[in-house]
Amino acid sequence: MRPADAKKTAGTLALFGLAGFAAAAVVWYFNAPARAPHAGAQPIATAAAAPLAQAARAGSIPAAPSLPGALAGSMPPRLPLDERGHLRKARSVRDFFDYFLTAQNQMPHKALDALVHQEIAAQLDGTVAEPEALDVWQRYQAYLKALGSLDMLSAQAPADAVGRTSDLDAMQSSLDQRAALASRTLGPDWNEAFFGPDWRHAHYMIERWRVQRDPTLTDAQKAARLQALEESLPPQERAALDRDRHAQAQVHAVAQLAQQGMTLDQLRAQATQKLGPQAAERIVKMQQDNDAWHAKYADYAAQRARIDAMGLSAADRDAQVAQLRQRVFTDPAQALRAAALDGGAGH
Repeated sequence: MRPADAKKTAGTLALFGLAGFAAAAVVWYFNAPARAPHAGAQPIATAAAAPLAQAARAGSIPAAPSLPGALAGSMPPRLPLDERGHLRKARSVRDFFDYFLTAQNQMPHKALDALVHQEIAAQLDGTVAEPEALDVWQRYQAYLKALGSLDMLSAQAPADAVGRTSDLDAMQSSLDQRAALASRTLGPDWNEAFFGPDWRHAHYMIERWRVQRDPTLTDAQKAARLQALEESLPPQERAALDRDRHAQAQVHAVAQLAQQGMTLDQLRAQATQKLGPQAAERIVKMQQDNDAWHAKYADYAAQRARIDAMGLSAADRDAQVAQLRQRVFTDPAQALRAAALDGGAGH
């Protein structure tokens, strides 16, 4: 599991105050990680440079804050527009904000807010979409602040109790609170754009567990209700469930093969037998990429350790590590992954 995924899992458990995999799965989508930067975007440090420098000189916005390690060398997603030039009500707008929120523990709130304002200006300066994006950003911050103030379920349920009717009722109540909060702060349209599929998926999972654990139902009745429950979802979300099931099956198969310590040729042969030749080639490529990544990160970590040993101030040390990370990991997604690993290791 990637560090970002581990943090997300911990966050989902805390969200409901419930233990066990089931509680994590219900709210897996509530704390989405920052998406990989779009390939067509400019590096954040340069995209805003000209217009922002001019605006800063004019005193209309704060000067650009220095980038935290989590964002250094990476590129933000593009804000989507509709055919009339207005901000499109889409999940990718949340992805844009979440990209910056990955750095919320590395810089003051005012600096983060200024950075978001400046990137919005860099992408949308002078358009009707600019004030719309600023308004949604303020609404999203209000939602997150209010979310943190919600009363958490204080009692920690034992792992073997997850799925009891009382637990599922509590999870549904907590889900309803969050959905209502999002609708109030974001408005119904932006709530649907940001979280609609998430709320439906979480509700589906809760009801699925409710059916599976109902002792009054026969196996045939359970199967019929589960099928009806899945068919109640929109077509795109049903297709996503199918993809998830297929991906989970492949992950399980790959994990079993990887535990056997095979060579790449052995892995290819076994994966071909179990999953077919196309899937086997993808698995081998993933394994090769993973091996290359770990080798690159190990080399980077050794160089970072030498910087740590230089006795620099915290600011100078962080600056040198950020430069090293940009130099070693030219792919922004890899740079973000390295930053996440550094954070998980306490660096």
